[in-house]
Amino acid sequence: MYPAAYDAGRSRKNHDEFTFQNWSDGGEIMHYAFLHMSEFFTQAIIYRSGPISGLTSNPDKDIASLTVETHLGEMTIDDYVEQGPVDGVVIVRSGEVVYERYPRMRPFDKHLLMSVSKIFVSTVIGILEDEGKVDSSAPIDRYLPELSGSGWEGVSVRDILDMASGIDCLESDEPGAYSDPSTAYYQYEASPAGLRRPPRRWNQPTHISRRSAAGVNRARPSNTRRRTRSLSWLAERVTGQLFNEIVTDMLWSRIGAESDALVSTSRVGAPASHGGISATVRDVARLGLLFTPSWNVVADESIISATHMRRIQEEGRPGIFDSRGRPVNDRVVARRATALQ
Repeated sequence: MYPAAYDAGRSRKNHDEFTFQNWSDGGEIMHYAFLHMSEFFTQAIIYRSGPISGLTSNPDKDIASLTVETHLGEMTIDDYVEQGPVDGVVIVRSGEVVYERYPRMRPFDKHLLMSVSKIFVSTVIGILEDEGKVDSSAPIDRYLPELSGSGWEGVSVRDILDMASGIDCLESDEPGAYSDPSTAYYQYEASPAGLRRPPRRWNQPTHISRRSAAGVNRARPSNTRRRTRSLSWLAERVTGQLFNEIVTDMLWSRIGAESDALVSTSRVGAPASHGGISATVRDVARLGLLFTPSWNVVADESIISATHMRRIQEEGRPGIFDSRGRPVNDRVVARRATALQ
């Protein structure tokens, strides 16, 4: 079991052994990095504001004792949280915290959210669409003309939101996605790092311009599954603000967050909004409450519109989500659509 806090010796050892290649490979280095991103990566602050919204604790013992099947075998949720790969967990029901554990972190630690970060940017785009500033059916190059003539031209904002742009970029589970410095995916992942200790044999620039995205081709038609980066560039263009300031104004300053959040950036300020946001677990729970009938526990006014909720709940396109972009048969589509209901 990992300690909740590291002494100076172990902290220095993790710093000495950290590289771009190994920091997300698992084990203690990854655990340390996920809880201390600001020690390795350039960060922009997503600011909190105002009184902290209280989250009432009303523990439900039935949750702790619920038996579940896991990769470690059948065990209670409490046992799995203690033994499994869990750093911290908060379960909220009807606006109350009914289960909360921190086996491998402290409640005030800002944990890297990885792909949960995408919720921040998709929510921002949803709000901008509600305000009439973005049309998700429009092509991305309407807002970012730098992408005209590239593989991105004609790809709708909606397709990018659904991670279905068809852009020629390796999936994370394909050979070379994370290990080949010549690939666009590797270079993009390296660019937000702003590494203070460049990885061995890494001689690429510490950042790549967003305009380099215009050189990426399309591997498949849009409407087919393909991993893409987030839409923070679009949000910045439409609002004239930096991404961390957008999230501050639209979300984080309005939910009674207990702490500032962080987002990793390149040395020229491009945010890793697809996976680089760090926040406390309770603050993530506060954000999640905005999408429930208990939104008023954390906010003075409804931030997520009924239209936005309808897009999430009723306008999904399960047929595009085969991991390789292959056609999905009707039976699979029907099964996935039923699961979404």
